[in-house]
Amino acid sequence: MLLVICAAGCKPATRLRIHFLHGFVPGSEHIFDVRKIALAPTAGKFAAGRFTVGAIYLPDGRVERYLYVRRLGSVVTGSVARALAGAGLKPIRLDAIPSDAKPPAGAEFILATEIEDVEANKRFGSEKTVHGQYFTMKSVIRLKFTLTSHTATVLYQGEMTGIEEEPPAPVGKEVFLPLETEPAESLSVAMSRAVGALMLQPRLQRLLTLRTAGGPPAQAAPTPSPTPGAAPNPPA
Repeated sequence: MLLVICAAGCKPATRLRIHFLHGFVPGSEHIFDVRKIALAPTAGKFAAGRFTVGAIYLPDGRVERYLYVRRLGSVVTGSVARALAGAGLKPIRLDAIPSDAKPPAGAEFILATEIEDVEANKRFGSEKTVHGQYFTMKSVIRLKFTLTSHTATVLYQGEMTGIEEEPPAPVGKEVFLPLETEPAESLSVAMSRAVGALMLQPRLQRLLTLRTAGGPPAQAAPTPSPTPGAAPNPPA
């Protein structure tokens, strides 16, 4: 009897496989001098395991299916590493923050990331257009970044919030079609915005040293490799 009730009441769930959109934020690439920076594993309650982050809703408000992420911390860590490399730096991925909280030999800083909040929801309306059933969709991710020096001193700390909403807001009398229709892509955009926005923070740019105007271009950014023993970066 309990199994029957559970089967009747349980909603299907879809895993959101999140990915980083390289160079999505304008002005975030090839901007820093080449310097080594250690990257700690992403922390926060959403970093490990499986978490429901939202749902797809029917026009009457009922849940059609829930949306969840898994091991989002690994994806965020890999995304931050790619963003740092794309900006001209040389990230070194760590298995854990050293016991003395100081960067390993060769690195000048440690950058730690924490996932503070994440959500993705898609809501269908009753209206229908030539392009299909009308819907709204919103994804949000909030990340906290902390940069520490070789003396374990906090040099920078800030929160970056990435938001993606569909459809785009009308401009005057012009109405735009949705750019994204899938929650996974919507959340990928939101994450890429939050990560890319870090590279544009004036305080961080002063600490990491912007490439001088007219100087040699930053080296092409290869995919950062984890330190020995570190786990690979799986999709969310």
